[in-house]
Amino acid sequence: MAPQEVSTMLRWGHNSIIFLINNGGYTIEVEIHDGPYNVIKNWSYAGLVNTIQNGEGNCWTTKVRCEKELVAAIETAMGDKKNCLCFIEVIVHRDDTSKELLQFVCRLAAGNSRPPNSR
Repeated sequence: MAPQEVSTMLRWGHNSIIFLINNGGYTIEVEIHDGPYNVIKNWSYAGLVNTIQNGEGNCWTTKVRCEKELVAAIETAMGDKKNCLCFIEVIVHRDDTSKELLQFVCRLAAGNSRPPNSR
């Protein structure tokens, strides 16, 4: 979703809950073909949404790093903040991926004639 869509949601007063899973980079790209171009500066997506709303929107943002914080954020979003747009940035480890995803990217890497990362 583009930031402009968050702006539109704020403009129209949506009270949705948005979860952004932040792994600090391009995990899928790294698994297909790693290189220095895949090392990016991590953004504060929750901070970006605060910038978009610019004090003029009905918005609540938070950043969570563990299950306990996630549960508390969901409870807040569905309780005290249920009448506003809620944006929850979920921080996960850079290499947090499934076996199935790794199998898939190995096939993609082979199709690209590039050796996949070995794990």
